[in-house]
Amino acid sequence: MDKLRVAAKDIIFAWLDDSQDNSYYLDKIEGETRMVNRNLLELRDLTDDIERNSARFLYVPKLTKEDLIEDLNAFLETVERPDLKNILPIAFESPHKVSAFRKILEKAPDELQRFDEFREKQILARVEKWLHANGIEPAFK
Repeated sequence: MDKLRVAAKDIIFAWLDDSQDNSYYLDKIEGETRMVNRNLLELRDLTDDIERNSARFLYVPKLTKEDLIEDLNAFLETVERPDLKNILPIAFESPHKVSAFRKILEKAPDELQRFDEFREKQILARVEKWLHANGIEPAFK
């Protein structure tokens, strides 16, 4: 299996984009992540290209709510500061859990940075597993 150079930031962004109007496809030759927005007419050519070359493009799934909750709980288990450990569970009550987590962590910039790095690592592990399941050996750039 040849390695495919995949832009980690792009595919992570695609995986985390919860907009129902945006779909993302991985170009299995170029390693690029391409967006299709159902409301933008100028992307029709790209949509047609994806439909004509369906073997070349792989639909990029979105993060499930279950995986999001799992990641947030996993991060919460790593928090050592009692003040944060006690207040972060409140974020689970919000419809925008990640934003609520980030808002709480703003008062602890080091923990906020750790949270962002933790999420990126979790998503990258899921992306890598998904790519392997689709016969792709990634080389992240």
